[in-house]
Amino acid sequence: MTSASTSIAPGPELLNERSIGGILVHLLSIPTGVVGAGIVYLVATNEFTKRNARNALDWHLAVLALTVLTFGSAFTYAELTGQGITNGVPLSAPIAAGGSFVISALFLVWMIITTCTFLVGFIATGKAIFGDAWRYPLTPALVERFSSQVELPGGWPIVIVGYVVFAPLVIGGVFLGPHEGAAFFATVFGLFGLILVLTPLTGVAMYLHAKRASQTDTAWEPHTAAYIGAPVLVAVLAYALSGAFTDSINPGGDAMYVFLAAFWVTSITYVIRWKTALN
Repeated sequence: MTSASTSIAPGPELLNERSIGGILVHLLSIPTGVVGAGIVYLVATNEFTKRNARNALDWHLAVLALTVLTFGSAFTYAELTGQGITNGVPLSAPIAAGGSFVISALFLVWMIITTCTFLVGFIATGKAIFGDAWRYPLTPALVERFSSQVELPGGWPIVIVGYVVFAPLVIGGVFLGPHEGAAFFATVFGLFGLILVLTPLTGVAMYLHAKRASQTDTAWEPHTAAYIGAPVLVAVLAYALSGAFTDSINPGGDAMYVFLAAFWVTSITYVIRWKTALN
């Protein structure tokens, strides 16, 4: 009499393959979009985390492209129909009607996709809990296709130098620039880009460059926590002082500007220390 042995197909070794970052990146990227998913993808060393971050980043890049197309089209339509901030030549009635239909359709698609962001984010989180790096539906593999072709000349310090140059231009535009017209809107978009994109990316650039520098034979071992933590502490102090000793109606806004200024100073310091270490 022979006994049949039951063979069990090996499933994913969850405790070894899963990572907290790979699970939470989907929830993090729902409110933060490309920035959150992109930062996790850049700093991740765990393969499971990187795969999940890549999938989330592909989705949010597609959503970002749709957002730019939708609102860019709406802005262009407003300008060409005399409803914008410039005095452009208005379109003819048939073309304006067709444009209105296209803009309405774009906004409908954008609202549907934006709503689906929550759904697919929760699904991807559930899949990641069980060890699966789920591909978001209908998303092209942008990161996998183009990541190897994107090279920063000079490495990550280019991003830090870009912040050093760009930040004072934007802040100067906020305080000294015009408060109406196209230049004002450009300044507002620049400020949002500085706060939501370039500043976090510069922090990641410092981290990655410092990590690489510490693995080389250079005598300089940058402490990223100090370069990033010091502006945070200064901003917290500014928030407390603004609320206690001034009549400011927006201490949080004051603290944000102080943080940007302090981070600009530490970025300059980082670049100077890096250049000094090379010589």
